[in-house]
Amino acid sequence: MNRFCGSGKFSILLKNRFPHLQVTAVDLSLENVHTARVNAQNTDTELSTLPASTLDLPFQNASFDLVLCVYMLQHTSDPQKGFQESVRVLKPGGTAFYAIGRENGLGKIHVRTRRLFHWVPAKFRNLSVAPLFPFYYALTHLLKRRKASYREMGKDMVDWLYNPLQNFIDEDEIENWFRQNRLSFEHLGYTGLLKSMLICRGQKQAEVT
Repeated sequence: MNRFCGSGKFSILLKNRFPHLQVTAVDLSLENVHTARVNAQNTDTELSTLPASTLDLPFQNASFDLVLCVYMLQHTSDPQKGFQESVRVLKPGGTAFYAIGRENGLGKIHVRTRRLFHWVPAKFRNLSVAPLFPFYYALTHLLKRRKASYREMGKDMVDWLYNPLQNFIDEDEIENWFRQNRLSFEHLGYTGLLKSMLICRGQKQAEVT
């Protein structure tokens, strides 16, 4: 199984829920890879981790039975290329799960806010979002959006305001990616603030010879 890991939270949850899986967690950030490795060690979870770009995965074609790619393609410079790479390493008959940032107007807001917030030095960014915590907390409860941990609110908000890459994709285009890459398409719903993330999955079809 291939998983794009961030802090390793979902990789660890999956491994603990399905111990028979051999999970390989990758991330472009060396800091994230280190964090995932430490978190796995702290929870006694057997997890393989390595630094890699989703735009150029260091795996052979058809290497994995399952790919989990959530909350990250919109943070890349070429989301379609990242999607293609995730499908390339998937075996025929294998399943890929995605949560992809969809363009529902929030992408334009991201671009505009970054023109202002990118001037804030990195060391002050966590502190800068603290006054917004009560609003964010109230909004998530009002919209009935459950959070895995409200201790992660600061990370969520820093990501929202400061992440330099936000390439949200039209929903129709995402469906086209599935068809073009021989994946069936199943719409599973939405998640994230104001339903900005499309949850979907597909099974890879064998090539027609």
